[in-house]
Amino acid sequence: MNGKSAVAGLTADDIAGVWHIPKGTIYRYAHKYRWRRYTYTGRAYYHPEDVSATLDELAKEGR
Repeated sequence: MNGKSAVAGLTADDIAGVWHIPKGTIYRYAHKYRWRRYTYTGRAYYHPEDVSATLDELAKEGR
C-alpha cells in the first residue's frame, strides 16, 4: 500500500442510474467541478464524495 486509503469509485453508469442524470451531463460536471477520478481496466471511476457534494449542492439550488 502507498499510504493512501482505497476508495470505491462510481462509474458514469452508476451515477446515471442513481441520480437519473444523462451520462453527458455527468462528464460535464466531472470536468467543471474537477471530480477526482482514477481509471482501472479502461474505466473511469469518480470519487463518491465529489459526486455527492456536487449533486447535493445543485439540488439545493434547484438545478
